[in-house]
Amino acid sequence: MPDPPRPRPTLTSVRDRLRALLPNAAPVDEADEPPGRRGLAMLLSLVVAVVMWFSFSMRETYPLTMRMPVVIAQTPPGSALRSRPPETATVTLRGEGWTLLSLARRTPTISVDAEGRVVSLAAALSELGLPDGVEVQAVTPQAFDLDLDTETNRRLPIRLRERIVTESGFDLLRPPRLTPDSVTVTGAQSLLGTLDAWPTELLAADDVEDSFTRIVALADTFGGLLHPSIEATRVQVEVGEFTEADRDLEVEVVNVPAGVRGVRFDPPRVTAVFRVPTAGDTYDRAQNSPRVRAVVDFFDIARDTTRTDGQVPVSVRWPDDLDIRNVRVDPSRVGYFIQRPAAAVPPSGGE
Repeated sequence: MPDPPRPRPTLTSVRDRLRALLPNAAPVDEADEPPGRRGLAMLLSLVVAVVMWFSFSMRETYPLTMRMPVVIAQTPPGSALRSRPPETATVTLRGEGWTLLSLARRTPTISVDAEGRVVSLAAALSELGLPDGVEVQAVTPQAFDLDLDTETNRRLPIRLRERIVTESGFDLLRPPRLTPDSVTVTGAQSLLGTLDAWPTELLAADDVEDSFTRIVALADTFGGLLHPSIEATRVQVEVGEFTEADRDLEVEVVNVPAGVRGVRFDPPRVTAVFRVPTAGDTYDRAQNSPRVRAVVDFFDIARDTTRTDGQVPVSVRWPDDLDIRNVRVDPSRVGYFIQRPAAAVPPSGGE
């Protein structure tokens, strides 16, 4: 037969218990007691009553519904998840108030070692190791199917996501260098087949005027379904100062077909304006190298079918070992006149 319910403590019963604990205390004439002291005594009595009520109440048994995270710690051998299973489960527990309060403050995680495609959360909860006296009354969902695929791995290049803005007059000397520059990724075959690279988190840097090195984490764009072999890469960014320079060049023609003696241009010279690094001898070589040429491709002339003295674009060709940027040609187009060989005059005479 169940025990009769215990009476809940009231303010009067608490006051009687306090008087019983202090039998030698002389009664105080409430008429002679200062109002402030009477208010403080009432407040303390109320606080004690609330604390005792809460303490007794938390010894009772209650239901508690909470959402618990679900983690698939292990899939069947040779398989990998292709899509995410339910991330949480709704669990109803019953137990003593103090025990449920501690569970609510630190929510347990349901960790599942899957042996097949069907996962039973009810069975996983039985192995969760809940405190004594706590029983599971319901769980939703009770079970679910795993979306599995064959597990494999691929070696992928690392793609740097970056937003590097240099200070005025500065620029990157070369693309950022990554160490390592590739990663082995393990996971579902169907997911890996869609990838051509593995991205990093965004590397953001503003007003840069010096070279720097930074450790950048790899991004997790599949929510934990794929597993890269490393977590980060080392990024080296080289920055240099640039200056603007210019050079006058005579316009040349290339790819001249047979039957054309030459081409005259108007104007015969153009000015190339460009940016060049200040460090090293790149500036001097850009100003003096005979391999720097301003050229017109005869194919552009051949495409101008309207007349023989139209205008064509001019481009500047630089040696591969010169770091030249932001080239502008003035003027960018020149007029031309095709010079053809004079027609041969047959010798005069007769029989």
